[in-house]
Parts: sequence; structure tokens; C-alpha cells
Amino acid sequence: MTGRMFHRLFIYACLALMSFLFCVPFLFMVGTSFKKYDDIVREPLNPLPLAPTLDNFILLFQKLPFWTQFFNGMFIAASVAVLAMVLNALVAFGFSRYDFKFKHVLFTIVIATILIPAQMTLVPAFVMFRNWGWLDTFYPVILPGAVSAINIFLIRQVMGSVPRELYESARVDGSSELGTFLRIAVPLSMSGIGIVGLLSFMGSWNDYLGPLIFLTSEHKMTLAVGITTMNNPYKEDYASPITGACLMAIPVLILLSVVGQKYFVSGLSAGSVKG
Repeated sequence: MTGRMFHRLFIYACLALMSFLFCVPFLFMVGTSFKKYDDIVREPLNPLPLAPTLDNFILLFQKLPFWTQFFNGMFIAASVAVLAMVLNALVAFGFSRYDFKFKHVLFTIVIATILIPAQMTLVPAFVMFRNWGWLDTFYPVILPGAVSAINIFLIRQVMGSVPRELYESARVDGSSELGTFLRIAVPLSMSGIGIVGLLSFMGSWNDYLGPLIFLTSEHKMTLAVGITTMNNPYKEDYASPITGACLMAIPVLILLSVVGQKYFVSGLSAGSVKG
């Protein structure tokens, strides 16, 4: 066995081990959702259901307004993803396309906001939304996630790799700035815009803190918060929350399998060789 082959086998073995370690919690979640409650309590570390049952799913739908909270979460996550793709792309287009005074200073300030923990803004945001009468509405859980510095940076890196000659050619052909954005910048930057939409959807879909603070009505709650309310002080219910988490993972898996393969790697690596 040559040294190069041994090196490749070592890398594949490490990747297989890491993949297995990442898959263990997911397999444990799926297996537990099909186990009887007594089996979960008696053998909590055994992920394999000895007598598979759908009782946990039936109990979940009985205890929780599942579909209401599911579609609430889908509406919020889809709205955040669409707004994030549109608004961040417009801001990134401005930073990559135009030269104006204090451009680099302004971009540095925007990037510096990444250092501010989101938890620090919760109290001011709560007071602001309360004064605006937006509590218990979807606005506080949609609008704050529509624009972020990291998304602007990612799309700006991709748009920066588009040759300026293409923009100049569009201008010579009589295209407006909006037309240049829609016909040149967006199609050639879809890898970055797509990954921003994907990450924004996943972040909003899995968000727990925002809906917990800003939403109070049960019929407006999202599934991420709803499945945590199924336990009570008199009986710990391990099966229903983990079954809800299993169902909650399905949209993300579908999204990753449909568009993730197309945008994830290219989006994360796009612009990595250009400052």
C-alpha cells in the first residue's frame, strides 16, 4: 500500500467516523419517536425500537395544535428567507457595484455589527415592539431576520466576483440600475443568494427565543416553542417532544436535499479567493 493510498484511506476513515458521530443524535431521535414510553424509560440509551409504535405521533397530534404551529413556522421562515434574499442582495449590490464616499468605513461598521450578540438587543427590541403595538404579531419574528451583516458580506463577496465589464455592457445597452441588478447581478450571484435564503430559513425555522418572547397566543406560536410546552410538573413526557422534533426536521431535510446540494458548497466557497 502506497503512502498516498494510506493517506486517502485515513481521511475517508476520519470522515466516516465524523459522519457517524453526527448521525447518532439524529438516529437516536428517529428511533425514540417509534418506541413505547415504557421502553424509553427502561432503555433510554437504546435507540432501536423493540416494538415499533405510532402512539407517540398520535399523542403529539392530540396534545398540540400541530398543523397550526407547523404552518405558522413555515410562514415565518419562508417570509424571512424571501426578505433576506431580496434585501441583503440589494444592499450587497450597492456595496459591490458603486464607489461612494466613506464606502469602506460604512461597510466596516456594517460588518462590526456581527460582534454584537443578538441577546443584547432583546430587551430594547421588546420595548420598541411593545411601543409599536407589534407584540403577539409576526412582525417581530420576521423583520429582524430580514437583514444581517453576515448575509450582506456573503452576497457582496459573490457579486464582487462578477466582472465590471458586464455591468458596463448592460449600461451601454440602455439597462437601468434595477435592470442591471435583476438581469446581471442576481443570476450570476444565485449561489450566494441561495445559500442566504437557505440559512435564513433554517435559522428562523429553528428559532426558539424570538417566538417565545414576542408571541403569546397559542394559535400564533411556532412548532419550535410548541413542542417544549408539552411537559408538565406532574409527568415528564419524553416521547412527544422528541417525536415533534423528528417531524420538525423533515422540512429542513427536504430543503437541504432539494436546493442544498446546489447552493450550499458553491455558496459558502464563492468569493473565497477574492477580498
